[in-house]
Amino acid sequence: MGWCTTSDLDRFLAVAGGYLRSRAAENTLLLSAAQARYEAGAPDGLLYGWWEPPDGSDPRGAFLHDQATPVLLAGRAPETAAALAGSLARTGRWVCGVDAPIGAADAFAAAWSQRASVAVRVHRHSRVYRLAGAAPSQMGSAGRYRVATPADRPLLVEWLRAFGAEVGELTAAPESDADDLLGYGGAAFWEVGGQPAAMATVTRPVARTMRLSIVYTPPQLRHNGYATAVMLAASRASLSGQADEVVLITDSNSPERQAARLGYQLIGERIVLRFGPPTAPLQRLQTGPLARLRTTGPMPRLRG
Repeated sequence: MGWCTTSDLDRFLAVAGGYLRSRAAENTLLLSAAQARYEAGAPDGLLYGWWEPPDGSDPRGAFLHDQATPVLLAGRAPETAAALAGSLARTGRWVCGVDAPIGAADAFAAAWSQRASVAVRVHRHSRVYRLAGAAPSQMGSAGRYRVATPADRPLLVEWLRAFGAEVGELTAAPESDADDLLGYGGAAFWEVGGQPAAMATVTRPVARTMRLSIVYTPPQLRHNGYATAVMLAASRASLSGQADEVVLITDSNSPERQAARLGYQLIGERIVLRFGPPTAPLQRLQTGPLARLRTTGPMPRLRG
């Protein structure tokens, strides 16, 4: 057996959907990406796949590949990740990087670099947390939580643009992002004195799981507990409505104790590796302490 690939999103979800949903918090990025493609009509050029064990049992891994972005891989087994590099190489597809759990990303990058003679660099290293139980209710600043409405669109666009500029993840169309968030109630504010003081956004629910994607406070309002307050309120609102699990992904530099204090439990670590022209022999990422990893650009998902 091994890797099975298809350009048919419906077939991919029919075969690999059970595996992805069984580990929904861990696989939230791939689930959300697949859902977005499904709602958009699955643009041409995307490739999907799943790992079929030799014994014919249920899939044990999955991936989504848009040639413009790193391969998005679910599954931690290094041997299956290395095998995926070979499968993709045989298709002749362009691969610019990989986004996966650390061990799997390391194995994929090593196998791909040997085939394609490319250099590998660490682009982003992040931690994945799941809310353990109910979110605390007595933290942050006094104020009021409310879901954003169409009347908030100008402010939402402004804050989305400011967040993107600050973390180096600019979007070409914050207006479209704002409209999308407003369409499913995915943005909310923490109000103090009747004025928005912090913002949180959540992804659409998929497999009864939602992800806190942005927490932002304008610089002049920081260090007042507003970000904590809106984050916890958004977590509680998600659990009381559309989700059984809430996931948070942070930059690896964010203290783990901070997430734990807010009720979140570490469930995994991911890394995005980018491929480019060869500059030096590849060094395996896991030959030294995790502390040696460095990112070329920050990914602080929480600002404020």
